[in-house]
Amino acid sequence: MLCASLRGALSFQFRRYSSSASIPFAHNLSLLRRFSSAPPPLAAMASNQPKDEAYLNKVIPKRVQLFESKKARQLAHLQSLSADPIKITLPDGTVKEGKKWVTSPLDVAREISKSLAANALISQVNGVLWDMARPLETDCELKLFTFDSDEGRDTFWHSSAHILGESLEQEYGCKLCIGPCTTRGEGFYYDAFYGDLGLNDDHFKKIESAAMKAVTEKQPFERIEVSKEEALEIFSDNNFKIEIINDLPVDKTITVYRCGPLVDLCRGPHIPNTSFVKAFACLKASSAYWRGNKDRESLQRVYGISYPDKKRLQEYIHQLEEAKKYDHRLVGTKQELFFCHPLRYTTAYHS
Repeated sequence: MLCASLRGALSFQFRRYSSSASIPFAHNLSLLRRFSSAPPPLAAMASNQPKDEAYLNKVIPKRVQLFESKKARQLAHLQSLSADPIKITLPDGTVKEGKKWVTSPLDVAREISKSLAANALISQVNGVLWDMARPLETDCELKLFTFDSDEGRDTFWHSSAHILGESLEQEYGCKLCIGPCTTRGEGFYYDAFYGDLGLNDDHFKKIESAAMKAVTEKQPFERIEVSKEEALEIFSDNNFKIEIINDLPVDKTITVYRCGPLVDLCRGPHIPNTSFVKAFACLKASSAYWRGNKDRESLQRVYGISYPDKKRLQEYIHQLEEAKKYDHRLVGTKQELFFCHPLRYTTAYHS
């Protein structure tokens, strides 16, 4: 009787949402998240741990102050260098004139067209990916990339991971670990340590709201180079970053990026500023181990997706919804072949 009741209830629930055409986009995204991964443990769902305000109030101002101090010193050094003329060769063979340590890829893009300057996300200088605002250092071959290129998309999603990291740190006072674009080439994630807090779909609205706040502030992505000792000083309050820094080779150039209140250890490069991200959504949250080691700290991983316009985000969510129609868990339940217990979603019970 209990199995029959559960089967009936679940069957009704799936039939209720069998047609997504009439359901608003936000509701569709909520449903997609619901079926994209197993439900979190009840303990995680019930946890509502307040953010560590003391940690934030101590760490954020210190990091920003150290970043700005080192940025000012770096800028003063660049301004002291000789601005010798350089030749910048574009993919079509056109040669532009520039000045060493002054002219940036963004300056070249503006000279070509306003549209290119408004859409170029990243550049490539002599085969090396390069921030749009970073001054050129010598004669070079220059390529510019928009979102429609692999280089542009990867950079866009990597920068979106920093926006996500900023949101997570500001909202929960967590210790950020790593935040790359995903290896499958769609979206990004950020791993962080939250203590006893377990994230789930209920947290996403707050995270997305904080992320879009960063977007509206048009925060520039700024870059500095630091020594190993300076990096250890900046991130002295984050044992995960300290471990990464200590594992770097002695001769490795260490770079740190800032966007808004977020100061993060990162090799870059990044998009010019946060305003390029017009659409942002969290997709799912899951647990992960630090460095993939089950004997290390348990982290929370938040996956996200972003686009330069809302239409493309809606199209992406629609594609995921279409793929979910062929999910055996949903198809089997709709046809009343089996049902999945809400607390053991990976286990199927035959009817």
